[in-house]
Amino acid sequence: MKNLKLKPVLMIALIMGMSSVVYAQHDHGKMNMKQDDHSMMDHGSNMVKLNDKNLTKAYMHYTMINEALVEANPEKAQKASKMLVGALKNYGKATGAQKVAEEMASKSNIMDQRIVFSKLTTAFEPLLKDNVTEGEIYKNFCPMANVDGAYWFSNSDKIANPYMDKAMATCGSVKETFKSM
Repeated sequence: MKNLKLKPVLMIALIMGMSSVVYAQHDHGKMNMKQDDHSMMDHGSNMVKLNDKNLTKAYMHYTMINEALVEANPEKAQKASKMLVGALKNYGKATGAQKVAEEMASKSNIMDQRIVFSKLTTAFEPLLKDNVTEGEIYKNFCPMANVDGAYWFSNSDKIANPYMDKAMATCGSVKETFKSM
């Protein structure tokens, strides 16, 4: 008798879980961009454009990984990491960042992804620092992340920490801003 009462609850949980996976997919239509045009990234009113179309695509995928880690969604982070690998291959000038992105794409555990994301951020910094042509990229730091603290980039000066769970989602501060000269 007890099992009969559990079946509807399990079905509802399964349906809700599946719908969140379906809606978490990367949809260019909802991001105000065409399928093949990533030259602009519209994250609210914060648009970022870099001096190379493929680098702009790579940064867009980096921000998708960041968002997935904030949401604690390891599947979405892994998918975005795979897309980042492709964008970095097309860019062709970032073999170090590409290797870290490949490592990120091989991780399915959120804690492992957060550790590699710190390395990815370090590898990404020289690609971003002097290459912003439109918008601003914020370099953020959380002293509580990983072991010795960790950096990440975002398009907003509002802190959404990819390393910490919801209880400490706003831990961190902006340390530097990259913008066009």
